[in-house]
Amino acid sequence: MAMAMKEEQMDTTIRKAPNVDTYLGATPTAPVIDETEDLFEEDSESEFPDRSSVIQTGWAAAKKAVSEANKSFTTDFRFDEDVQLIKFLSAEPMSFLQHWVNRPGKKSFVGWENDPLSRVGNKPERKFAFTVVNLSDEQAQVQLMTVGVRLCGQLEKLNADKKTGPLDRPDIYWAVSKSGSGTKTSYSIVPVKERDLAEDWELDPVQLSKIIGQMKPLGPEALRMSTTAELEEIAREILAGQ
Repeated sequence: MAMAMKEEQMDTTIRKAPNVDTYLGATPTAPVIDETEDLFEEDSESEFPDRSSVIQTGWAAAKKAVSEANKSFTTDFRFDEDVQLIKFLSAEPMSFLQHWVNRPGKKSFVGWENDPLSRVGNKPERKFAFTVVNLSDEQAQVQLMTVGVRLCGQLEKLNADKKTGPLDRPDIYWAVSKSGSGTKTSYSIVPVKERDLAEDWELDPVQLSKIIGQMKPLGPEALRMSTTAELEEIAREILAGQ
């Protein structure tokens, strides 16, 4: 149980900080016994793990490692004032709740109803994630485009329009950009026909189609879920700063 004590120079009274765990619904934990001295006693300095368990050979093993690394390091698509060309790999979004915490380091966290951050007053917002291929990078790469309710509504209309939808139709790409900042941010989502790629974007549509055809939409595993313990720690930070 976290207890903070603050001594005032002009006052002899000692004030106790609020019990953070009561906000989080946590129960006291038993004292932690330091067992670090025993961690490595069973290992001999001359013993090594089986090499085959840590070193793999061959192209099959390499391809598997690259695939697993790509899953672990999925990057987020970021709108920019410069126009970027993208291709939707899925016409439907993944919907989830997201917290935003103004703190050093990681600021956004996937949440759920009545999670630890919600219980200390940090309300999550509904977000929507689309799988896109960013074609404005040096190499085409699969990314997650996360948008809010307003932009999702705009994309829903484009998806339902027979002239542009569905979003992932093979012959349509998208030129996207943003302008402004904060609540005054506006987004531009303009369809680009496949036949215009060569002239307007200097891209080979045939080669591009082959590359994109090998890419798959991302699933829920691409959204990192924080554990309850992690959110409780962030909640303590929020309460400590109040």
